[in-house]
Amino acid sequence: MAGIFFYRPATAPLQAQKPGDRTEELALPKEFCLENGLKVYLLPYSWPRLTTVVLGIKVGAADETPDTSGHLHLLEHCLLFRQSHLMEKQRLYRTIKEFGLYYNAHTEQDLMLFEICLPAEYLLSGLHLLKQVAFSFNITEEGLEKEKKVILKELQDIQRDPLRVGLAKAYELVFPNTGYALPVYGQPEVIRKANLSQLQTWHQKYFNPNNSALVVIGNFSPEDLEEDLKQMFSDLKAGATKVNRIALNRQSLNSGQLVELRMKVADTYLVAALAGPEYNHPDRIGLDLLSEMLGYGLYPLLYSAFASQTDLVSSINLHYLTHDRAGLIFIILTTRVDKVQTVRRLLQNFFSQLATFNYSREDYFPQEGLILDFLQGGKSRLRWTSEKMMENPLLLARALAKHLSLATERQKTDYLQTLDSLNSSDMRKIARKYLSRGQVAWVVIKP
Repeated sequence: MAGIFFYRPATAPLQAQKPGDRTEELALPKEFCLENGLKVYLLPYSWPRLTTVVLGIKVGAADETPDTSGHLHLLEHCLLFRQSHLMEKQRLYRTIKEFGLYYNAHTEQDLMLFEICLPAEYLLSGLHLLKQVAFSFNITEEGLEKEKKVILKELQDIQRDPLRVGLAKAYELVFPNTGYALPVYGQPEVIRKANLSQLQTWHQKYFNPNNSALVVIGNFSPEDLEEDLKQMFSDLKAGATKVNRIALNRQSLNSGQLVELRMKVADTYLVAALAGPEYNHPDRIGLDLLSEMLGYGLYPLLYSAFASQTDLVSSINLHYLTHDRAGLIFIILTTRVDKVQTVRRLLQNFFSQLATFNYSREDYFPQEGLILDFLQGGKSRLRWTSEKMMENPLLLARALAKHLSLATERQKTDYLQTLDSLNSSDMRKIARKYLSRGQVAWVVIKP
């Protein structure tokens, strides 16, 4: 099923780490590429008893058009649950029961992710299963029609979720006439009309080892597993197509609009959305830090926008979402319907003030008393988030698969070193570029 992941940024680990007092030595991570182009990252890690595997295919909703919106979401479901060689004699469900594994997939804007978690002794069997799921296409007409019903029901549930509805509308407003404007879960009318030939065309074109990245985290020998992976995946032939998306024309981005929607909700939701830097842009780490200061910590700066009227909003959430060729700054808050205009005005004024704000203690004279150091606090929390991610192998594997798939040579820098080098002046430049001067797209969801 299509997933929306709101996780804060973290850097790929440079060496094997373990939380707490687990001090036994482990081999270092290993990154390599098979001859057929499959990128592989192996992270030995002894703490969790389960081994985690994530396979990323570089194709997503951003590669669809209005006429094909939802094909990839439907294909993901069918590969996962409707392959005839896996469903025969309920082989898939017997395998899950035997291994006791977590088994799922997600379609995003840039990637399709296939995931399994299972005991280490079943790792090779799990990898073989994942290979059969992602790189085989044995779907019947009957299986396709059954899965359409599942997805259409899922879309009905999504349309009742104000967060997902608001996020989808934000992408539509900020990135018009691009694949990023399309919802990751697709359009119902397109899904109803989809046929096997169309899905097979997607599969043949993009589901190839040289358009894929594999991440394995668990207790294993990287050298031994490397040999096993070569034997298991080397028979896959490299494809003719690798996704290479063109840069968006920033001047064509359509913000500054306001759209009102009606839903069966108790509160009024206000969404503010702005274009931000894409995954490989030099400003990404700076905006990661600015977003951390604005939306997280003991005193998120975003709340100060409404300090003079504390009853205006009941909740605020901020997310900075990065993609191959796009970035979205997404703020959603709850308020009262009669307060929407006031909240909009205060938030817009707040964006303007961020370009002159003092983020660091170094911006003040030493004798100026108690000063909150937002800059250092944000850096410390991002470091903590990076360490904390080591305790969630699935989340870490997803981040690594994304990095392997999207990172260019320009982005192969040390994240934490770059983070440490940022100062208050850098934050003001980032704020001026993306928030103070940015055109805001507004979405209001009313009861």
